[in-house]
Amino acid sequence: MNPRRLATIAIVPLLLALAGCSLITTGPIAAFDVEPVVIYAGETVRLDASPSSGRRSIVSYTWDLGDGRAASGKEVTTSFQSPGRYTITLTVEDVTGRRDEAEEGIIVYLRSGTEIFHEGFSSGEPALGDWPLDPTWASPDEGAVEYVASGPGYALHIRSTNESWHRRYATLSLPPLRGGQKVVFSCRVMTLQNQDHSTFIIVPLRREVGSSAGSSPYYRFTSDGGGSYVQEPTAYGTDVGHPIGFKPGVYNWHTYSFSYTSSGYEFEVDGTVWRSGPLNVDITEGGDWLILIGEESASESCNAYYDDIVVRIEE
Repeated sequence: MNPRRLATIAIVPLLLALAGCSLITTGPIAAFDVEPVVIYAGETVRLDASPSSGRRSIVSYTWDLGDGRAASGKEVTTSFQSPGRYTITLTVEDVTGRRDEAEEGIIVYLRSGTEIFHEGFSSGEPALGDWPLDPTWASPDEGAVEYVASGPGYALHIRSTNESWHRRYATLSLPPLRGGQKVVFSCRVMTLQNQDHSTFIIVPLRREVGSSAGSSPYYRFTSDGGGSYVQEPTAYGTDVGHPIGFKPGVYNWHTYSFSYTSSGYEFEVDGTVWRSGPLNVDITEGGDWLILIGEESASESCNAYYDDIVVRIEE
């Protein structure tokens, strides 16, 4: 027989033996289940590594919970206190020291009915520090937190001089939204004196102070411009104004509300719906936004009080 053929025949069993050895010593395979399927902040989450497997015994289960915490054990019970997106990583190790990893992304939601922002200015003047001034036009002395004896108590008084806008803003962190949830914004406003040459705005969700691009619809009243409008921002930083029939009463408190779903919005005043339409921005992923409020008066004849600014997650 050909010597080369004999050598080949001799090598084949050796290769098969080595392949079998490789199969026998293959490391573990990491896998796990997460319960429940829909996770809410502060509620129990169970992590189960039972689906992990291997030819050799697995002796170690280590978890990275994605929020700076770690855990160990085949089964782990935990919770996530803040809404958001997290990546959970499981590392398993068998008796031979071989390791494997598996990871899964989860979304932690807030329960419907949760209040995520509330400003009642109850701390008085110190509350003004939570509402930075847009320095583009106004000066700091054009706003104050004052006590309204005949009204709700403390409220933010915004006034402007020299035909300039006085705008203030606060940061709002939105959680991810589960299917069917919506963001509900409400704010009480009282205008003073007459309304000649005056304008005021209520902007629940804005990306930048100086631009409305990528922001949600908002409310604008302008006495010189024909009254009340719901402004729908475009992707280019311009607005399309839709006039509505409501006119705010002087020295009267009115509650202005916006409801935003994944696809649309609804605007109402004192419980009456004035406009609804499509929403051209994605709020379902959550993230950081700005609440913007402001007033402009060319004659110093109109001032506005703002109070009870609330944002909730609802069904």
